[in-house]
Amino acid sequence: MVPDPLSELLKVASCKELTESGGGHNQKGIELQKHWAIMRMFELEKDNPKDFLLLFETYQDVAILDSCTEPTSICIYQIKKRDRKEWAWTDLTALHQPTDPSAPKTKATTTSKKTKPLNNIQGSPLGKLYATMRAFQTLNSTGRFISNAGCDLPLASGANAATSLPTALSELPQHFIDLLSNALKTLPNIGGEIPDLSRLYIERIVLPPDDPGTHLVGFVHQFLLTRSPRHAGQARSLVDSLLAQVGPLGAKTDTAKTFVEVRKERGYSREQFLNALGTLETIPDLLEILNAWLTQLSYEGFSFLDITSIHTAATAIYRRQVMGVQLPEEDKLDFECDKWLSTHADPSQLKPYFETAYRDLKPAFPNVKKGELLARFAIRAIKQCVDHN
Repeated sequence: MVPDPLSELLKVASCKELTESGGGHNQKGIELQKHWAIMRMFELEKDNPKDFLLLFETYQDVAILDSCTEPTSICIYQIKKRDRKEWAWTDLTALHQPTDPSAPKTKATTTSKKTKPLNNIQGSPLGKLYATMRAFQTLNSTGRFISNAGCDLPLASGANAATSLPTALSELPQHFIDLLSNALKTLPNIGGEIPDLSRLYIERIVLPPDDPGTHLVGFVHQFLLTRSPRHAGQARSLVDSLLAQVGPLGAKTDTAKTFVEVRKERGYSREQFLNALGTLETIPDLLEILNAWLTQLSYEGFSFLDITSIHTAATAIYRRQVMGVQLPEEDKLDFECDKWLSTHADPSQLKPYFETAYRDLKPAFPNVKKGELLARFAIRAIKQCVDHN
């Protein structure tokens, strides 16, 4: 009986031999993986898809489904950092370099060449990637090995994969295809079938491992210039917030009982991504109003230090909103601010209004700094004004 897609996803996620990541990552490798995943979200969003779901450390490093609830396809990624040289055939497959049968015969080529066992492929990056990809029968699956360093492999066209666009391994010369296919047949549960190398890709990405953040912020800035130009200046804060959201995903190692649990613990959906963008949409308008209020407070005699502390606290509050983070006292403070605002008439001047509010609210929040308290009060007051309109 062929399983439904969600059951198949859960089954493969529970198979440790297939789902372990394709190798250990140092901190730079982890950062490259996270930054690439966020960049991929923006790339996907450019095409305005109906849905997508990224899963971290579930099927290799990252997997992308075309739907959270009714997936039909999955792409499985290994994301590898390399500091110096390009990836060689042996690095990727743990196999020997195949001899080109069409090359002129020389003394060197006629001498017996040392070969490696075909089942060495099982511990290699491409072997692990293909085994995981092949485990999916219901979903249309593809696999991609991507790195900041290119893969130094010849192509049948005469080009080299290190300098090409994403390349399917079916584009390799025939003697490479023959050796790789025979090796992949030795993988468990393959059953000796001819591997479909058109579903397995190698790709170089333009993300420097020493500083992926600068490149990503520039990429997001360009996205926002196209989608929402007035928010382009917030590219850095948006990237920071997304990194904070995806960072913990995949950290849990407990076996999930349902795919819903897998999705909750290790997934990031298009809906969540759009919510982050949606929160970003509301911030500039509120910040513009807040800046106008702070200017008025300055005219009415608020000190420069008070104005600065309110502005700094408000910026931190908005950043936390984009990140989906709430401090322990914020809900209670918002409630008390709303309650106070509901019992006080609109002011003719802001300074006495803020001073009275601070005097009334401070006793209930002795550990909250003045700038933080007044920033929360200002945000709630502005929000009520906006909501009423």
